[in-house]
Amino acid sequence: MNVTSVGPADAPAFAFLPGVAMSGASFAPVAAHFPDTGCLLVDLPGHGGSRDIPWTDLDNAALSALATLPETVTTLAGVSLGAYVGLMMLALAPDRFRFALFSGLHPSDMPNPRLMRVLSYAMAPLVSRPFFARRNARAMGLSGDVLDAYVAGAAQTRPGAFARATCDVVDFSLPDGLDRVSTDVLIAAGTKEHQTILEGQATICSALQKADACRASGLGHAWPAQDTARFAALLRAHVDGSGWPEGIEPVPS
Repeated sequence: MNVTSVGPADAPAFAFLPGVAMSGASFAPVAAHFPDTGCLLVDLPGHGGSRDIPWTDLDNAALSALATLPETVTTLAGVSLGAYVGLMMLALAPDRFRFALFSGLHPSDMPNPRLMRVLSYAMAPLVSRPFFARRNARAMGLSGDVLDAYVAGAAQTRPGAFARATCDVVDFSLPDGLDRVSTDVLIAAGTKEHQTILEGQATICSALQKADACRASGLGHAWPAQDTARFAALLRAHVDGSGWPEGIEPVPS
């Protein structure tokens, strides 16, 4: 898969996995907060520079990412689709990574799955069109350079990849093997997320050896793009073992 290196390139330590219809470049504003840390911005199959790689399923996306990332990468950060891929990566390689931060994922049983699948295929032909992408970005609360990056990433997205990846998320259930994962995992969400995601945080944490949950106050599903500084501060705190950043609420276990 295509990756873009940001910062020191000799030994990248962080890898970022973006959401559906987004390229790895959507994480560039977050990576900018780590000027002394090598970061890899991953383009998932059917997206960005990996748009000519067919999307098959979450398993294969995870396997491809594991094969692509160098052993120096110790930390994964994923949002939405990237979070599902990241969790699959942990299940497939339970001792590979030291830290992981995933936001915006549910453990199983998404409401109205049949309707969601229909909507995925209905929206797919429109996803890459700038007017549609801008409307989606504004609906998610994005603005400025972040909005422009979203539109650029959407333009590179294969409609079929969008539809199939979205349906895989709809049908997602926690993979086997999470109980063997040694990674220190943080499961995040915005406080304005869908209730399925909020209620699922505890379920995901209970399936892992070392996991905590937290929420970004006042923000929704796209909060890592809405407030890149807060997301970066949370990632830094998770890796450093420091206290919760301002605007982050821990979820009691």
